[in-house]
Amino acid sequence: MKNSKIVAILLAAGSSKRMGQNKLFLPLGNSTIGNFGLRKFINSNIDHIFVVTKDHDSLDWIERDLFQLPFKDYWTQVTCSSASKGQAYSLKSGITEALKMRPLGIMILLADQPFLSISTINKLHQKYLKEVKENKPTIPFLAASFQGIPRPPIILSPNTAPDIFMLNGDQGARAIIRNHSNLEGLLIEFENELDFFDIDTKEAYEQAREIACK
Repeated sequence: MKNSKIVAILLAAGSSKRMGQNKLFLPLGNSTIGNFGLRKFINSNIDHIFVVTKDHDSLDWIERDLFQLPFKDYWTQVTCSSASKGQAYSLKSGITEALKMRPLGIMILLADQPFLSISTINKLHQKYLKEVKENKPTIPFLAASFQGIPRPPIILSPNTAPDIFMLNGDQGARAIIRNHSNLEGLLIEFENELDFFDIDTKEAYEQAREIACK
């Protein structure tokens, strides 16, 4: 039983404009891009995952066993009818559902970041809980960092929800980070570049296929 009190929003409603087709359905290893990450995230210490999709997403990119017990208890689809307006709307749809669980933190995950490791997710998870328990309940967020640059995943405090609901267009969680000039204690530096490999182009997809086959 997971009892982390940290839930996640998996943003899976993007338009994949640079790819030219829905990237989540593309084969990766023995799976698909979308399923590759989701399966891994389910097996992390995250308590529950809200998978934000566009209207009429068939979810055929998700392998059938993830719809069965015990896996199906760890994720919920959230349909965003305004997904075409930009990432901010998907984020707001996910936040709305996540807040109903009254979590201590809300992790933002990207569906096109399939090589993000369970260990990285769990390290962020553990550090955030430690910060909150050490009399820092007002910590606004805890973000991963690579080469000194904040990158997803990020764990947001529920207290940041009003700021999230002010976002528009393609603004995402990074907009919250930019509101803080002092990031000391709010970032964890990681060294594995693959954690932050996202598949935005056909060239990146070909690289990802090579990586997945190793």
